[in-house]
Amino acid sequence: MKLLIAIPCMDIIHSVFMEMYATLETPPGTCLRMWRGSLVHDARNMLCTVAFDGGYDYVMWIDSDMILPQNAITRLLDVAQSENVGMVTGLYVQRTYPTKPVIYDQLDMPAPDENGRLVKRIHEYMDYPKNSVFPVAGCGFGCVLTSVPLLKRVWDKFGPAFTPLPYAGEDIAFCMHVNELGEPILCDSTISCGHIGTFCYTEEMLKER
Repeated sequence: MKLLIAIPCMDIIHSVFMEMYATLETPPGTCLRMWRGSLVHDARNMLCTVAFDGGYDYVMWIDSDMILPQNAITRLLDVAQSENVGMVTGLYVQRTYPTKPVIYDQLDMPAPDENGRLVKRIHEYMDYPKNSVFPVAGCGFGCVLTSVPLLKRVWDKFGPAFTPLPYAGEDIAFCMHVNELGEPILCDSTISCGHIGTFCYTEEMLKER
């Protein structure tokens, strides 16, 4: 089995990310490829071509602002192979407060309300099962395993797999295409990841003591 670890990134990567990456458990035959660029959908599409041309079986997508558990990759591979699915995500949250999980229980095109205004129909999965493997409508791509055959099916039917939609970014667009193909997406919430952000400390916080 050949696994490609695919990391779209900018020119500079957090040191804590590299410390984490050095501890990850990976199977034999694993290769790393980073793709630098400001347009993440272009980076993901180029990494897809690397996977196609290199004869890989799986792609482990990791964003450069993620902190994964040491067993994340081997665990996601185990789930994908035991459940016979082409896509499994770990769990992480948005870099906002209050935050929300980056998994979704609804992914639908916008629809008009009673006044004819288009309404978003993408909903975060707030009450997800803890420490479980369960189906989701979609996920972000910060920590997700995809099989190369699934990537190829999406590419062949819809064009470059990570082309954004007018109402959704490249990760949601990919998940919507997977749904259209009738393929399942699983989440393993035992793989709980950190999401690196920034915070500005101010004098106003003294009043909260």
